[in-house]
Amino acid sequence: MSKEDIKKEFAKTVLRSKIVAGIFFLLLTPSIVMMFKDIDVIYGLDKNTWFNAAVAGFVIYFGYYFLFWKCPSCGTFPGRGWFRKECDKCGVELS
Repeated sequence: MSKEDIKKEFAKTVLRSKIVAGIFFLLLTPSIVMMFKDIDVIYGLDKNTWFNAAVAGFVIYFGYYFLFWKCPSCGTFPGRGWFRKECDKCGVELS
């Protein structure tokens, strides 16, 4: 795999990670608003339902993080952060 292919593949991984994180925060936001504004229902759903949705979003995000956050070159965990410059394990340039 060439350096450019590795960078493109890791860029796809980062984009997907950001999408999954965005979904998690969209599911989490109503719970936070309900907690601070003392609102009982948002979009017809109560606090428990939004909390369960936020937990599901959290599980999905960390599931993605542990299953798919891998270096395209060596297939191992490259280190934390969306703005990684290189893999901690193999040292290949990621961005």
